[in-house]
Amino acid sequence: MAETTNKHPEPEPDNSSHVSHERSDIDIFQITGYGVGLAISCIVVVFAMWAMFDFLGKREDKLNPANPPAMVKERQMLPPAPRLQSADSLRNPHVEMKELRDTEDAILGSYGIVDAAKGTVRVPIAVAIDMTAQKGLPSKPSAAGSSNQGYRMIPSDASSGRTLEKISQ
Repeated sequence: MAETTNKHPEPEPDNSSHVSHERSDIDIFQITGYGVGLAISCIVVVFAMWAMFDFLGKREDKLNPANPPAMVKERQMLPPAPRLQSADSLRNPHVEMKELRDTEDAILGSYGIVDAAKGTVRVPIAVAIDMTAQKGLPSKPSAAGSSNQGYRMIPSDASSGRTLEKISQ
C-alpha cells in the first residue's frame, strides 16, 4: 500500500500563552469615560433645548393673548359658501366624483336654454362640433392680405425664411 502524504503538517502544540494584545495602545477606561460623557452631554443639550422652547412659548403667550370668546364662537360656524366638500363626501369621494361626472355629462350632452333674454342656448358637444365643421371657424381678415390680392406672405420652410410664399387668408 502506498503511504499517504499529508500536505498540511500538523500544527505544533500551543506554546504562546504569553502572547496577548497590546495593553498600552488603548485605554478602555478613557474610551468608556468619553462615551459616558458624550451621552450625558446629549441629554443635557436635549433638556436645555426643551427648557428654552418652553420659556419662549410662555413668553409668546404673554405677548399674544388667547382669542377672545367672540372669536371662538365664530370659529365653530361653517365657513361661507361655496364650501368645497361636505363631511359626507370626505367619507365617499368616489360616489361624489361619479355624481359630478354624471351631472356634467347630462349638461354637455343635452339641449337647454342658458339665457332666454339674450337668446343663448346650449347644444350637445357632438352637434356643436358638426356645426363648427360646417360653418368653419370665424376669422378676421388681416390688413397685410389686402395689399397682396387677398394673400398673406409668410417665409417658406424650404428657403429657411429667405423667400416668401403666398398663403390664402
